[in-house]
Amino acid sequence: MLEACLSLGIVILFSVLAWAANAGAEAMVWGGVAISAIGFGYGIPTAIVYHWMLYRSLVRADRLPDRWWLSPTSHHGLIPRNDRAGVYAWGAIGGSGFLVIVLGILVTGIGLWRLLVP
Repeated sequence: MLEACLSLGIVILFSVLAWAANAGAEAMVWGGVAISAIGFGYGIPTAIVYHWMLYRSLVRADRLPDRWWLSPTSHHGLIPRNDRAGVYAWGAIGGSGFLVIVLGILVTGIGLWRLLVP
């Protein structure tokens, strides 16, 4: 499953880069905004689910530290073994949303640069 997701991500990345190489500047700006919107659209909800799953897992195990939300990944060692797969999966999906947002910002920035620099 992980390999399939990584392969799909690489195909999408190269597709976006190929499109960006041939697209006009204005299309790149709007395309980058759309890519970022997609990243926000699924990245934020999945990050909320990740934090909820982490909180629930640590509470059930009676291992919830104070201010756990400030550095949630540092508490992954406290997650019981049977909960790790679910928590890690939601964290990975939320993290991929962040990468999609960064890709959209990069495409938007390149489009703006192409608009402003003759």
